[in-house]
Formats: sequence, structure tokens, C-alpha cells
Amino acid sequence: METIAMQIKVLGASGSEVPGHNSPAFLIDDFLLLDAGTVSISLDNEAQCHISHIFLTHAHLDHIKGIPFLVDNIVSMNQVCQLTVLSGPEVIADLKNNIFNNRIWPDFTTIPSPERPVMRYQEIGTEEPLELQGYSILATEVDHAVPAYGYIVCKDTPDCLVYTGDTGPTDRIWKRMEGLRVKGLIIEVSFPNEMEALALASGHLTPALLGAEIAKMPVKPDTIYITHLKPFYRKQIEAQLAQLDGIEVALLSDNMELTV
Repeated sequence: METIAMQIKVLGASGSEVPGHNSPAFLIDDFLLLDAGTVSISLDNEAQCHISHIFLTHAHLDHIKGIPFLVDNIVSMNQVCQLTVLSGPEVIADLKNNIFNNRIWPDFTTIPSPERPVMRYQEIGTEEPLELQGYSILATEVDHAVPAYGYIVCKDTPDCLVYTGDTGPTDRIWKRMEGLRVKGLIIEVSFPNEMEALALASGHLTPALLGAEIAKMPVKPDTIYITHLKPFYRKQIEAQLAQLDGIEVALLSDNMELTV
């Protein structure tokens, strides 16, 4: 069977937002977004309207803050677009109660009208993959400071992309990789080895912890992409990643384009 590759635009890949470093967001084939830390400042109006589904890993601000401005832009420009925001029930509840609550931001699930809102929510489980326009998307719990999910995204074939979102040491997502051909793994490394205690306390990884996670994997990804680095420690983390025995990785930056 001919492999149909996924085209991924890195809208943001940083663990902190400073000039030149955007919050995490990965746009697959122009319509499917993994996390939404950065959207409207990286895409023109037409590209924003092409996004139809956003899969959120968790509700921390740096992974969701692009959504309020995205839906506001769509309504303000009177565009005929509808966005579905998907995640586990805890994440959806956080959006409803803490962001789109008509206090912090309008409830866009009733705008421009309750019958035809610009945005809707969809809770997803972790037992079975969601089938969406030729893609199979499986949510799996990971280990972060709040309820969080990683995603295994496959397109028409057993070839898949795995995205962990924010996580510390974890197990479930690796077990679910068994039997797959993982063309790409996007995994976080937030802190250098010297800050392991903080990484573990906050549900993140260091280069050394990454090495231990890779050893757990039943299959080795073709390419390992590193995201969510704290830019203050980027050079230090890069040097430590280079010292991992037998492991090669690629560091992601804003505006990169990947083929997986």
C-alpha cells in the first residue's frame, strides 16, 4: 500500500513564550491542530478558517490560548467556519468553566447563534480511536501535573505520528505504540538534567529522563522530534541530548514544516 504522508506545520514549539518562541501548536494537513498555544499570529485568515478540529492535550494556558482569538477572528470576519475542540472530559470542563464562561471570554458555543455556533466541544475517550476524514486518532493518558493526553495519529495506513504533549515519565502511550510503525514522535523535553527535581514535580522531562522513556518503547520511532524546550536552557538541553547513547533527535522550532 502506498504511504500517504502527513504534512505538519510547527506553529509553535516552545516551553516558554519569549520573542521568537511560540507556544505549542502543530497543524496537520491544514485542518487538524494538535494543541493551540499559537494559532492566529502564525496563520492568515483563510488558513485559520481551514482548521476544523483541535485536539488538546491538556488545559494549561500555553496549550489553549490560541483558541479564544481564533474563534473571535472567525466570527468578526463573518466567515462560515465551525471548529470542534476535542479532548478528555476534564479538559473540556476546564474550557467551559474557566475560559469560555462569559467572564474571561464569551461562550462561543452560542455565537453567532446557539443553532449555528462557531465552536463546539467533543469529549473523547481513551479506549477506541476516533475516525476522522481518513485519520485515526487515539487519545491516551500521559503523566502531567493536570489531566493530560497524548495522541497517536495514523493516516490511512499503519504509519503514525505520536505526540505526547506535556508529560513526565509515563507508560500507557508507549504500550499503545506496539505493532505500529511510528514515523515520527513529537515529545517534550523541558528542562536540563540539573533540574530533574523540578521536571518531575511539574510533570516534564529532561534529556536523561527522555533516554529512560525511549528504552521503554516497544518500537523505535523513525524520527524523534523534541518540543517544549525552555528557551533559557536550549543550548544546555541540546548538548545533553547529543550525549544520549545511540539516540538521535531533531529539535523543533517555530515555522518548521515536517513530512511524517
